[in-house]
Amino acid sequence: MQSYVGRGVGAHFINDLFMAERYIYVVSRWISPEYAEKLVSKAREGVEVRVITSNDKEKNHQKALKILLNALRPPKLAFIRRKDWVPPNMELGIIKEEYLHVKMYVFDDKAAIVGSANFTYRGLWENIEHIVLFNKPEDVEQIKKDFLTLWKLYTEEKQVVEEVITLEDIAKKIGKTIHELVSFFAKLRKR
Repeated sequence: MQSYVGRGVGAHFINDLFMAERYIYVVSRWISPEYAEKLVSKAREGVEVRVITSNDKEKNHQKALKILLNALRPPKLAFIRRKDWVPPNMELGIIKEEYLHVKMYVFDDKAAIVGSANFTYRGLWENIEHIVLFNKPEDVEQIKKDFLTLWKLYTEEKQVVEEVITLEDIAKKIGKTIHELVSFFAKLRKR
């Protein structure tokens, strides 16, 4: 375990996070558009991406939400059939802003980060923040379990959830099975 305090806490994990090959889990009230684009890009490579974020009205966060939501919705172009569209390997939980305070990042069973830094440029590079980075397998596994517990709590609690988009939801919309999507994502990661 390492603890970091000050500006630039992103330097201690962000490059490794975006090098993930299996999964990236993020919980953050705010997300910058550039990080939303990178998450979508990783998901299009087949990396499993799960994001829990808020519906906060802050301008840049709304841009990030639009990027995430647009990636998860089939295009409305007449010449692209829904069955031909391939979604990114991503699930998104949007929580009412007043209920989301957790900041957590977990990836590839290599590292888990908890602390005060939102997934924004300011949070990771400019603000004075505090994070704790875990890299022992048993610690990372515990934080991963915590993320999955949060996912379940947030996405099933009607009072706090704004919108949830899962791969199962997407599969139904495009007439595929979840197994077909997961198999496709596995092939993407092997490339």
